[in-house]
Amino acid sequence: MNSEIDRKIAVIFVADVVGYSEHMKKNEDATISNYSSCEKILNKLLKKYKGSVFNTAGDSVLAEFPSAVNAVECGVEFQNEIRKRNESNKTNVKLSFRLGINMGDVVNKDGNLIGDGVNIAARLEALAQPNGISISKSVYDFVVPKTKMTFNDLGVQKVKQNEFHAFDILLDPSQKRTLKTKSKSNRSGLLVLGSLAFFLIILVSILFFNNSEGPKESTSLIISSKPNILIMPIKVSGLNNDQRTFNNGLTKTLVSYISKNKAVRVLPSTISDSFNKGEVSEKDLISEYGVNLILNTAVTASGDVARVNIEITSLDKNQVILSSNKNINFNDMFKAQDELATQVLDEIQLNVLNQGAQVKKWFVGDRTTEQVRMALNWRNALRRFTVDGYIESKTILEEMTEKAKEQGNYKKENFYVVNAWQTWMGILFQMSPDRENDLKKVFFYVNEAVKYNPAPNTYIARAFIGLTLLNSGCEAAIKDVKLANSDLTTVDTLGIGSSIYGMCGDRQKAIELANNALKLVPVDTNWTLTTGLAARLFDNGQIDEIYNLLGNKVGAVDLPPNLLALLSYMEYKKGNNKNSKEYFSRAKRSGYMKPSFERFLFNREELSEVLSFLDAQE
Repeated sequence: MNSEIDRKIAVIFVADVVGYSEHMKKNEDATISNYSSCEKILNKLLKKYKGSVFNTAGDSVLAEFPSAVNAVECGVEFQNEIRKRNESNKTNVKLSFRLGINMGDVVNKDGNLIGDGVNIAARLEALAQPNGISISKSVYDFVVPKTKMTFNDLGVQKVKQNEFHAFDILLDPSQKRTLKTKSKSNRSGLLVLGSLAFFLIILVSILFFNNSEGPKESTSLIISSKPNILIMPIKVSGLNNDQRTFNNGLTKTLVSYISKNKAVRVLPSTISDSFNKGEVSEKDLISEYGVNLILNTAVTASGDVARVNIEITSLDKNQVILSSNKNINFNDMFKAQDELATQVLDEIQLNVLNQGAQVKKWFVGDRTTEQVRMALNWRNALRRFTVDGYIESKTILEEMTEKAKEQGNYKKENFYVVNAWQTWMGILFQMSPDRENDLKKVFFYVNEAVKYNPAPNTYIARAFIGLTLLNSGCEAAIKDVKLANSDLTTVDTLGIGSSIYGMCGDRQKAIELANNALKLVPVDTNWTLTTGLAARLFDNGQIDEIYNLLGNKVGAVDLPPNLLALLSYMEYKKGNNKNSKEYFSRAKRSGYMKPSFERFLFNREELSEVLSFLDAQE
């Protein structure tokens, strides 16, 4: 070996801007200014994690780290900071980055690092998704036992002359993807085929002899109650060159606005690009990427005015679930982008996710998109029915009330029903500082809510809270359920009404309402309605129907703790002890609490046996 060559093992970090030249063509000064802001964020993090820049190339940065863990943590924090920056309405040019990290042999030449270690880091950066991070196996082996991050194995990849084993760091479950792997040789290919044939024989045997063991958890996709929305490239006609600026920025504005709703995920634009090119089929969108909803937008211009058509398709239901349109004026393009994105977000929140039209009534006069988003996030947090959900919803409600007062569109009468639910849950979870006083408050809230606004949401609140906390009895509760469903049936009046019928012993009616509630929504946020129907089926002894209902949902990362605990008992009864223990372990991690579960099932005989089993698992 030539002693004059300065070789060493180093961790190389490569960052590059996505579509930098296109940004420069549109607005050079703004792009340079925004890149400078991103560069400051990176330099601050490099200093924090002891990274040092050894080369730059306009829109690229190459840095060396003393530790693989440091490099990965720096990359994750950088991408998170850039995401927050891009979500801000103050950011006029939203830059995205790809990151590649490798550990390997490099040569130090006049202060610059060269060699395969650097080349592979650059290839990993090219392989990475926008807003993503790809790392080599050498980095993965060091960081996986020392971090709590989630990784996706991409297998052996070949980019140009470099061949390497790559992994994605999943900053978000929607980043999970499948890439073709590179075979080493014909011989290794034959070995793989032989192994695959053997595996298929074993798999068929397992399926044949174990097809009665209940649902199997899917590992091909990260399943969640949060729908994955794919925003397709906008179709345009009649736009001049200046107006195309509006079109180019609209997609990013839509992504930014829709991403603010915690109940949805927005998938990377690379997937829609591949779908448009015919590289990905509709079947692939569902099976490989878990796409639930597709947003199509068409803009047709005539002078300074344009007609924007919005269409959302549910792949699960194979039908258009939302069609809307709006006229916009190009005189103020940024305002037009914001107005259109606001409308799309409102449509998704109130109509697609069916998150409760009653939130429209919580504010006097005009409501801001931020207020609607906060109200829906409050509702989703409360419906998790956990201590963490209660604490989060309480914080959101306090902030929501304060914001409404600041905006001058707060009216206490509109918040009666909201405060009733919040106080009710605080009493149930024993979080109330003064139970007797809070009981008086709940009684006042529910009755004043009905008096001020006799509507489905207030009747159903009085029915459920009255039955579970105020000793109003079944007759009064069912009367309110019928009033709630007399004029306008909603998801809440059906779902909550189902629980009331279940508590009052009418199990068939409870199942009927729970089924109807689930059919009414395109997306079952937090699996709330699915969980309710499963409980009512269990009360009635319809165990097989529960398995049919859940299917591959049993692998969902956000399955509620009560449902997981119920699955644990069901698997135990079938003799599947391994599955049973896994489900209960997941229930505990998700926040399982016995007091909550005791209110989950209404068949008291079955409940006693289930609780005895769950107590033994603690």
